[in-house]
Amino acid sequence: MAGEGLDARGFIRHPPKVDLSQKQTGSGMRGLKDRIAVVTGGASGIGRAIVLRLADEGARPVIFDIDEPGAAAVAKQAVANGGKASARRCDITDFAAVEAAVAATEEETGPIDFLVNNAGWDVPADFLDTDPDFWAKVVGINLMGPIHMHHAVLKRMTERGAGRVVNISSDAGRVGSSGEAVYSA
Repeated sequence: MAGEGLDARGFIRHPPKVDLSQKQTGSGMRGLKDRIAVVTGGASGIGRAIVLRLADEGARPVIFDIDEPGAAAVAKQAVANGGKASARRCDITDFAAVEAAVAATEEETGPIDFLVNNAGWDVPADFLDTDPDFWAKVVGINLMGPIHMHHAVLKRMTERGAGRVVNISSDAGRVGSSGEAVYSA
């Protein structure tokens, strides 16, 4: 059903312009108040934006990141903006560290309601110029990290019969990307 600004399938023809320099309020995200949301890689980039938005919407994001000062700064910014957030150093490539961080988070804040697997890493390079240590780091963060997080968090969510997971990935896995052979695999 086409309407004003919509195509024949009902999609927006021209998305509305949004002023990202202004704090967005009143979006109507429902059901987030006081929900615990673990966000991996929340110290910078997309993860930072997710944490700040969740906090603005009333959720209580917990940042899991190896960049402890960066994660703490984002949590501090979320609190300064009137939200709630905390940070925890967690190397998602280390399964034992993930299990410990998840257990400590639930003990301190309550059950994890949402998991946002956002952390990702790569450095574009010619494949023949890389080595097994580089491959292990890329696979450890981008593949094993989310698997570790899923196992530690889903086990608890399943026991409670509740929870949601959001996985963020790159289109490079679908279409490939020059200089990112391992990342795109």
